[in-house]
Amino acid sequence: MRLSRQKAFILVAAFTVACHETTSPPAVLRSFVLESVDNQLVPVVTYASGGDTTTLYWASLTLYEGGTADIATHTRQVRSTLQPREATDIAHYSYLIVGDDITFDYSCPPNALCAMPPSAKITSSSTVTLFYGDLGRGVMYHYRLSPALD
Repeated sequence: MRLSRQKAFILVAAFTVACHETTSPPAVLRSFVLESVDNQLVPVVTYASGGDTTTLYWASLTLYEGGTADIATHTRQVRSTLQPREATDIAHYSYLIVGDDITFDYSCPPNALCAMPPSAKITSSSTVTLFYGDLGRGVMYHYRLSPALD
């Protein structure tokens, strides 16, 4: 009988450990909300050609402790040949801050066609500007520090 109690104890202990969450989500270092795209306040049309449009309603940039980041965007795409699509998409990156530059990177599978990640500048203690395309000549996304949530 003693052996059965030991087995039961080990089984209960194993289930307790297995059901207990040992990792927590990464802590947020800073969170920003999109204010403008190329000096146009959001919502903004980011693409328009031949009856096709993409409207950006909002976006956020979250930098986590440990060097990971998320860029979430909520857009509505209207295409002449497809049903409209409204969705929130999230891109996951790793990042490195050196001085006032933020370098983003992500894993792109071999032989995949992946867009280049943005580059960024910390423009003040409460703002970050992301550049898609060549730094200084690409599209500028201006983010402001998100207000604290209650």
